[in-house]
Amino acid sequence: MKIGKKPKPESPEEMALVHHALENPIRRRMIILMNQGFLTVPDLDRQMKVKMLDYHLGRLELAGLIELQDGTIVLTESGQAYGSLVKSQAEKGGADRALRHPES
Repeated sequence: MKIGKKPKPESPEEMALVHHALENPIRRRMIILMNQGFLTVPDLDRQMKVKMLDYHLGRLELAGLIELQDGTIVLTESGQAYGSLVKSQAEKGGADRALRHPES
């Protein structure tokens, strides 16, 4: 797994971008899949089958959770950490319906 070097959010504005990126169940599922090794745009597209994949990737990139490099998705340190947290919460039955209902 490739990991970039984006540190944790350093300002309220950066934290708001992370919150916005992860409030969407599609993006939460995406970050979980990325943490499981789906690190190319075509692989993620085949796995997710969602409309507007580029938009969702852009939101994750803007939040500093991923970097896109020629069709390859590179998780930042923040992306890996938040992905693990989102997965843990989903496994506990938390807010992430995307794991239980992939059609969401």
